[in-house]
Amino acid sequence: MPKCGAVSTFCCGTQVPTNLCQYQFYNVELGRRDGKVSTKANVQHHLPHPEFNLDQLNSMFSTNGLSQSDMIALSGAHTIGFSHCNRFSSGIYKFSPINRIDPTLNSQYALQLRQMCPLKVDPRIAINMYHVTPQKFDNQYFKNVVQGRGLFTSDQVLFTDARSKATVNLFASNEGAFQSAFIAAITKLGRVGVKTGNQGEIRIDCTRPN
Repeated sequence: MPKCGAVSTFCCGTQVPTNLCQYQFYNVELGRRDGKVSTKANVQHHLPHPEFNLDQLNSMFSTNGLSQSDMIALSGAHTIGFSHCNRFSSGIYKFSPINRIDPTLNSQYALQLRQMCPLKVDPRIAINMYHVTPQKFDNQYFKNVVQGRGLFTSDQVLFTDARSKATVNLFASNEGAFQSAFIAAITKLGRVGVKTGNQGEIRIDCTRPN
């Protein structure tokens, strides 16, 4: 039986929820070796922030060989899952000195978010990323963003910035195009930083280095 590292196991794990959420199967490339160092500090600077603008998003993804279209397709994963209120509260309470609420947001949606996440809310409170089809991996994320219902600033900017708007419109109107782009992008993401030869290890316990 071939050995499978924790990274490969994790990659397979990303496929399971998408299948359970009525999304098509895709082939996951296996055989990745695991790193010998794993810390929170190493991860924090490699994840996009909810308040990123398009230039910041493109810069982060391009360092890993991912295009703007790849980044937009991967953002579509926000169609399922949840977020804690503090991850997007700045967009509905303190966006800028002039506008408390992000003016690119649908005003009714912003008020709904305020009702679900009032000021000084329990930090453990979380809400669904999107409420139309929260358990289905579809293109509803893009439809919501077109309507000004992007939960994160980094979501809504994909539509408000003219450089990415056309791709959002495409994915919102053509679910097949989104699915194909997502599979291609997540496959490319799975190839980032692959260790070869004697690099890394195959963990005995997925939760920690050997």
